[in-house]
Amino acid sequence: MYFNKFIGIEKVENKRIKVREAVRAIAIRDSHILMVHSNKDDFEFPGGGVESGETHVEALIREVLEETGYVNTVVGDKFGVYLERREDVFDQSLLFEMNSHYYFFECLGEPVAQQLEGYEIEQGFTAKWITIEEAISQNERAQKLSGHNGWIERETYVLHKILQFVRGESERLVKK
Repeated sequence: MYFNKFIGIEKVENKRIKVREAVRAIAIRDSHILMVHSNKDDFEFPGGGVESGETHVEALIREVLEETGYVNTVVGDKFGVYLERREDVFDQSLLFEMNSHYYFFECLGEPVAQQLEGYEIEQGFTAKWITIEEAISQNERAQKLSGHNGWIERETYVLHKILQFVRGESERLVKK
């Protein structure tokens, strides 16, 4: 695993924690990364919540199909975990903890129609292949705007980690 990041409330005192497990795909092809673009002009990794009884692999394959339309996919190695713990916006007596697990992912063939729901439709989710640098730059611009999506900080952090990893791998290959 390349990274393990924690942000938010560290000490849990007299509060219950509501945990959400999520999986996110890192698909890189021809120097571009597959991201989901929203109408708030930011980028998020394809993925989402793990449903009861699902493995990470099953959830990731389902989420990527829903958000991007890619049917023929392969889940690779785990890249890292980003854990966020904050006060729950719906119940002040709870803390909300989001555990996002990032996996390398391969998309084969051409995508079919997306299967978006609720807020994904409202935000106009569109799958796009973009350079890592462009995704970072766009997210950093969008993060400065009021009303930005809460995932920008997490996704931008992971994009920077991927960029470091990719550059490190390139340097390692050149030295061989």
